[in-house]
Amino acid sequence: LRATRHQPDMQATEQVLSTTAYVVQHARSVSINDEKLASEVQTLAQQGLPQEKWGSNWFHFCDPSSDLTAQYVLVLDALNFCFWPDDKLEYHHLASSLKNALEKDPSCFDADKLACVSVETLERDWFRDVVAGGHVIPLLDERARLLREVGAVLARDFQGKASVMIQKANKSASGLVQLVAASFPGFRDSSVYQGHQVFFYKRAQIFVGDVWGAYEGQGIGEFNDIHSLTMFADYRVPQVLASSGILVYSDELRDRIASKVQIPSGSEPEIEIRAATVQAVERMKILLNKSFDQAGKGHRHVTSLDLDWMLWGYGEGRLDKLPPCHRTLTI
Repeated sequence: LRATRHQPDMQATEQVLSTTAYVVQHARSVSINDEKLASEVQTLAQQGLPQEKWGSNWFHFCDPSSDLTAQYVLVLDALNFCFWPDDKLEYHHLASSLKNALEKDPSCFDADKLACVSVETLERDWFRDVVAGGHVIPLLDERARLLREVGAVLARDFQGKASVMIQKANKSASGLVQLVAASFPGFRDSSVYQGHQVFFYKRAQIFVGDVWGAYEGQGIGEFNDIHSLTMFADYRVPQVLASSGILVYSDELRDRIASKVQIPSGSEPEIEIRAATVQAVERMKILLNKSFDQAGKGHRHVTSLDLDWMLWGYGEGRLDKLPPCHRTLTI
């Protein structure tokens, strides 16, 4: 199988938009209902978009005056994937466990320690309370491997510090996504769809968005092109969009998701769900900004990051009311 080559001069986030657009144009199992999408945007425009503050979440470590925050965010987003099959295990368990570990030992995320972290360290030290609470953390071997990779690359290329890496991007969000994906193989999120390479860069983009949020767009969290980020193609946002009728699944795919049948990583339906989510949020962003402009409302340009955080927060607050999300065992 030969994947088509992407344009080498295209920015990372532009690659995400162009390649996911191709998937949506050729998708067989997932489509976007633009009428429903426009209706939801109209409601959002009338209600106004809630302002999400990253640092206000109790489970995040956040000190905008410290480089430790950048180190925490990189570790967090290296591990920010796959919380099932434990239906009670959520993102906040991961984030708060890492926060507690860092507060107990501010050196625990030093590059040399990350480079030799083990599954035993994760279970015994970092996630002890989560494990003691009866939760099963999936893919622990892979999580430990990814952390060792982060530690080794930071030590080799960035003086052991995530903050140094961030500064090398010269305040470019897309540039930092590219740098993270180029530096850490574990952050290179792409698939092949009908012979075409498709880019998502989910966790690389989450990292950049989290840095921006943690530092409130100031200091090392200042990016001149934060609007270039796409949404982060995971499982919660498509769950919300499908429940509202914006994403439309084929009968077969809908039944598989409802029955909690695993959707294989890299399969056409899985790629289509992720690509359609990226494109749907992009369309929502464009329509919402157009609506605000036409209404003459002074507002900060709405970004895909804003919408991602809003939709994710909406889903997290209504887990008991939403239909099942699609289940894919992947990083």
